Amino acid sequence: MLTVLPLTSESASDCAKVLRVFTEAPSYTKLVAGRPPSTEDVDDFFFGKPLGTNAAQKSIFGFFIEREMIGCADVIRSYPTDDCIWIGLMLLTEADQRQGYGKAALKLLMEMAGEWGYRAAQLAVVSTNPRAYAFWQREGFEEIRRASSPGFTGDLIVMQRPIG
Repeated sequence: MLTVLPLTSESASDCAKVLRVFTEAPSYTKLVAGRPPSTEDVDDFFFGKPLGTNAAQKSIFGFFIEREMIGCADVIRSYPTDDCIWIGLMLLTEADQRQGYGKAALKLLMEMAGEWGYRAAQLAVVSTNPRAYAFWQREGFEEIRRASSPGFTGDLIVMQRPIG
């Protein structure tokens, strides 16, 4: 059974677990940034946030099977609107992809967001990551706009779906 627990940048163990997830999912950074994973990804995961938001809006989570972390996600609350959450990244190790864990992880995030009182979730998928785009579409997210951002190998496809 998949469980979700909060992570913190102050924990060396949590940082190491997040780095392991990135390292064990190397196709993600290859597809979206054109390079292998690095400690910079861990720093961005813990500290990166959209302009106009503050650190208190950001929550970091690990997804676990028993005691092993198989994935992670970051969520920005009340962004881009007061009734919405932003899923900055949800990443599973490649060995744990295509086994239903992504669907289960998203369900856990959406349940939390619903309990927090949010009505919608948004995220951005990089156009050079077609498997991720297909996953989010299967989970009910619809494209609402496209944008570009330096540092990514493709366009950002912003997607949204209702919570609940």
